[in-house]
Amino acid sequence: MLCNQYDNLTGRYVASFLAERDPMDANRYLVPAFCTLTPLPEVPARSWPFWQDGKWMMQPDYRGVRLYRTDTGEPGEITVAGVSPDEAGLTEIPRPSDEYVWNDGAWVLDEAVVAERVRAAAMEDFYARMEGARQRNLGKSDARVTGKLSDIEAAMFDAWAAYQVALVRVVDSPTFPNDIVWPDEPDPQAVLAKVEAERAEKAAREAEEAARREEEARRNEAAKTASDVESAVPASDETARDTEAPADVDAK
Repeated sequence: MLCNQYDNLTGRYVASFLAERDPMDANRYLVPAFCTLTPLPEVPARSWPFWQDGKWMMQPDYRGVRLYRTDTGEPGEITVAGVSPDEAGLTEIPRPSDEYVWNDGAWVLDEAVVAERVRAAAMEDFYARMEGARQRNLGKSDARVTGKLSDIEAAMFDAWAAYQVALVRVVDSPTFPNDIVWPDEPDPQAVLAKVEAERAEKAAREAEEAARREEEARRNEAAKTASDVESAVPASDETARDTEAPADVDAK
């Protein structure tokens, strides 16, 4: 006859051993304290018998089972029978990644963490682009203000400055970081073509202005010449009249 020992506090089954017959009565067995002759029931997997209310009851047994903490996803364990993973804040399901949280008995994607990481990645991209643009204009601000840059250098400076403003506007957009369209970096060939077009336009304006001024000067000179001629004719007529007047007086 097997005698089954259990823990005096929890009732957890401890061990089995052969019961000794009562020397005073061969039909009886000696049963030590916290032991019972009641046979153990069949024990399912991950269960352990507990002596409760005069009978064996099954409780969870996850000793030796690989478990994970539901708060951090780190490995955990249960060292005593009678404690379920839920009671210990553990689960058999490994955490897919640190973007997941335990919710209602399952790992679910933490939208806040995902959004934070998406934004962090987008901001890292932004800072890299912004730093590259700043390096392009590094040390040129004073020269730009004082007009010490050539027209091509000034145009490239302005293009990179506009690029930085465009980057900031992307970050300030209400759709950032879920919907990102980064601006294109300035194209030196396009900037050069624009400068050359502006040069040609300026040269054309200057040529037109020079022609206008030349025409205006020619007209002014012609007008002045005509005025001088008109002023000279009346003076000659008056002289002639003054010469003829005495002849009429003598005739009388």
